[in-house]
Amino acid sequence: MLNREQLFKAIDQSAPTGGPDGALLVVRVQNLRDYETMFGYDTGEFLVQAFEAKLRDCLRDADIMVRIGECDYAVVLPDLRDRNHVSMAAAKVARAFQDPLQVRSRPAWVNVAVGACLSADAATPAASCRQADAACKLAWRLRERHALHEGAPASLVSYDQLYEAIASNRLQVFLQPIYSLQDGALKGVESLSRWPHALHGMIGPDVFVPMAEQAGLIHEITRWNINATFRHCSAWLENQPGLKCAINISPLALTTPGFVEQMTAAVRIWKLRPDNVMLEVTETAFVDNQGQLAHTLSTLHGMGLGISIDDFGTGYSSLSYLKQFPVDELKIDMSFVRELTVNPRAARLVSSIIDMAHGLDAIAVAEGIESAETWRLLQEMGCDHGQGFYPGRPQPAEEALAMLADAS
Repeated sequence: MLNREQLFKAIDQSAPTGGPDGALLVVRVQNLRDYETMFGYDTGEFLVQAFEAKLRDCLRDADIMVRIGECDYAVVLPDLRDRNHVSMAAAKVARAFQDPLQVRSRPAWVNVAVGACLSADAATPAASCRQADAACKLAWRLRERHALHEGAPASLVSYDQLYEAIASNRLQVFLQPIYSLQDGALKGVESLSRWPHALHGMIGPDVFVPMAEQAGLIHEITRWNINATFRHCSAWLENQPGLKCAINISPLALTTPGFVEQMTAAVRIWKLRPDNVMLEVTETAFVDNQGQLAHTLSTLHGMGLGISIDDFGTGYSSLSYLKQFPVDELKIDMSFVRELTVNPRAARLVSSIIDMAHGLDAIAVAEGIESAETWRLLQEMGCDHGQGFYPGRPQPAEEALAMLADAS
């Protein structure tokens, strides 16, 4: 096994100046510990050996594979031509583990995520590792289980800058309207965090939230997000008993002791009715800590807050979590909605999700509506609510609420 200095040297040498690009993969195995618990540590070692053999079969002779943790591997890929070749390498590894490993004559399925970055996109080998690791975290949320870092500068989401932005209250709340698909009536807004950066413009939560989760800042961001959103929306919601204010909550925040009390206090301080609040949690959150999440969400639901499953259809393969607590909304992921008019299979899936929501006495909400034709098709399918660039783009909270007040 290479030490850190040797690994960094290999990354640095993978893309010589003026030569082809180099890249780094971070490959993470999720359920190794569960396998060891079930079959014993000796069998777990055989699983590791089988995993490493299959991973090596995916690589070229010049590629360098390093075990960097109990369930983590780094793969240095020298001499790649472009970003497409990096993506192809990551996809090849992810696809290889869709089939089971053979461990002591028994099949063993492992969950694998692959994050990739181009060496040229990072200033240092350490930055390459951080970027590939961030891409790996993103890959868990994707169906294909692989992701390529988009080449943002490493300083874009540095700990110091993000901490300073939170401490100085520089993050902003944007609001996107949600409408009834059947009659066009306003049904609520979704709160979306943004980070206005002096050098890089407006940074979305898909960039800084994973960094915050990794660096231990997610609780500060969650506290800010809840109170900033309620501060903007409390007066607007005062005489709007039927409207909802939806807030995205990180699974890490939901499973932190004291979150229920934190939410209870915020609702009380800002004088909101609990039924004005909708908490959105992504479906991928239920891969881990399903029981703990269900307990927390059931408690919050019992207090009167709404529960929405975001990005439904792209994450957790088992639907058992839907039995454990009442769900008020299923939000259909935009990847399905955007293909509604061109992909019959996507249309059938959307229709099935709508039926499932109604079977659970929940509301079906479509995300990412970008055309009148998509809106019409969703109407015909019986979808309840929708949001997207076609009905209304996200805007700074003050502007969004002023516009909605003028329209009412």
